[in-house]
Amino acid sequence: MEKIKLTKDIKRILSVLNEHGKGYVVGGYIRDSLLGIEPKDCDFCTNIEYSKLKEIFKEYSPKEIGKSFGIIQIKYNGNNYEIAKLRKDVLFTTERNITEIEFVENIDEDLKRRDFTINAIAYDGEKLICFSPLSLEDIQNKVLRFVGEGIKRIEEDPLRILRGVRIASEKNISILFSTMEEMKEKKSEIKRVSIERIQDEFFRMLKGKNSSKGFELLNSLGIFQEIFPKTFKELDLKELLKKFQQLDTQLSNDLNLKLAIIFFKTKSELEILKLDKKTKKSILNILLYLDDRDYNKYEMKKIISKIGVEDFRRILILKSLNKKSNKEEILLDEILSQKEPIFLKDIFITGKDIIDLGITDGKEIKKYLEETLDLVLKYPKLNKKDYLIKRIEEEKV
Repeated sequence: MEKIKLTKDIKRILSVLNEHGKGYVVGGYIRDSLLGIEPKDCDFCTNIEYSKLKEIFKEYSPKEIGKSFGIIQIKYNGNNYEIAKLRKDVLFTTERNITEIEFVENIDEDLKRRDFTINAIAYDGEKLICFSPLSLEDIQNKVLRFVGEGIKRIEEDPLRILRGVRIASEKNISILFSTMEEMKEKKSEIKRVSIERIQDEFFRMLKGKNSSKGFELLNSLGIFQEIFPKTFKELDLKELLKKFQQLDTQLSNDLNLKLAIIFFKTKSELEILKLDKKTKKSILNILLYLDDRDYNKYEMKKIISKIGVEDFRRILILKSLNKKSNKEEILLDEILSQKEPIFLKDIFITGKDIIDLGITDGKEIKKYLEETLDLVLKYPKLNKKDYLIKRIEEEKV
């Protein structure tokens, strides 16, 4: 089992906490370190009072991000760290809102409220403190199980099912059979959770490592069916997993690409998600222009002029998953390297040039610009101002 390695900054923060009370590094940082995975974010917990905590770290821009839970965020040498007061959760609503908490002095009490045994480990700078011997055993065996009673953990917060799936896929660990059974038994509870919280975990899973494993788990547990019933019915799971595995091999974490694969036949269920306009438009672009046939240069430029290079590259990636040829990628590279005109801004006449010809109607100006663009998409060498203006003059007459 790997040892805990703390950065200089983390050691300093932990030292300050222990100077004024008790401090611990907790959660994912410890879990990942013990699993031999380079940890990213680092969170702390402490028995120091909230007001005192803010005073101690007043030089490091302490920000209240959960006053009722005793949580502050500090910025230390350019990195953000969360520090939370030791607590136990006492009462939940059906929507998973914690309506009552109790601050505690004992780290053991804090660890008891956590979701999975491999997350219920703290480090005080010298030694590990575990919820139970199971925590280190499960790290050693690379298995995921709930802290205490799994059914109760899910009832407190059904999102823990999705979080467990994400952790299992990202960290390449197994979910204990009994834990899987608990998740299956309570799968319908996921409907209690807001789509925003579901989406956050779902997207993190899709962008993480081994997304194919995560998606397979979602389906075997019946969770995906609960969230997207229409898409589940239309899904070719075998084909989807094959494509996800290929993308995982390429280390692709492109969310838009994976959502396009999932909702290929059921664009309407995208409405369930709270997507920003740019993301939604990107996915719909991919689905609208995805075609099995090979594009020639003109067709490629025509599509790119409407959806942009980035989304067109996504289309080519999807097409490449079904064939070995990279002919279209080579063509695209030629178009870009030779700086062939693709967009209206690339043609050598403007709306003003057309107005100077005595054409003032907005619809007419737009028509001439679009016709000119189409011409130079086909014949890039004709993108010369004098020629294009003369052509419009002749057509005008």
